[in-house]
Amino acid sequence: MTAATIMSTDVISLKADDSIAEALQLMCKNSIHNLPVLDKRGNFLGLFSLRRLSRELLPKAAKLDENSLLMHINFMPDSADELSERLIQLGQRPVSDLLEKSSKLRLCKPDTTLPELLQLLFESPVSLPVVVVEGKKKRLAGMVSNWDILTKLTVNLLSDKDSDPCKNTKKI
Repeated sequence: MTAATIMSTDVISLKADDSIAEALQLMCKNSIHNLPVLDKRGNFLGLFSLRRLSRELLPKAAKLDENSLLMHINFMPDSADELSERLIQLGQRPVSDLLEKSSKLRLCKPDTTLPELLQLLFESPVSLPVVVVEGKKKRLAGMVSNWDILTKLTVNLLSDKDSDPCKNTKKI
């Protein structure tokens, strides 16, 4: 098994100048957490994620220091109105402003083996998918999540490649 046989290829993507509000609508409509951002030629620029957005919605004081998230921040006043205002302001910005840091991303080629994929997913400091790219310009081929691997392995274990045992189940 390789990334090419496991990856999701029907990936919804964004352009760098799409708004965060547009991205959130796509995410809600399609129940997805991560969207690749591509240039006009389909080359991978970065990943827009709910994880990164969540960090931006934190009160400013919580973002001053990376280690501040380790402390209790429940003493910080923050009303629903303040949160709503931050979300409205963020929604107007382009997704390129909130791409995951490249140090958190894992990229591979379509011929990457299953053990290598598992290692990339395990090494990821956060639960982000592995982005499958082709060529020097990093043309997006697909993405592999833990869910993709679980589904493929389950299908193989049941030896019924025509059915998807995980279909109609809720992703957490």
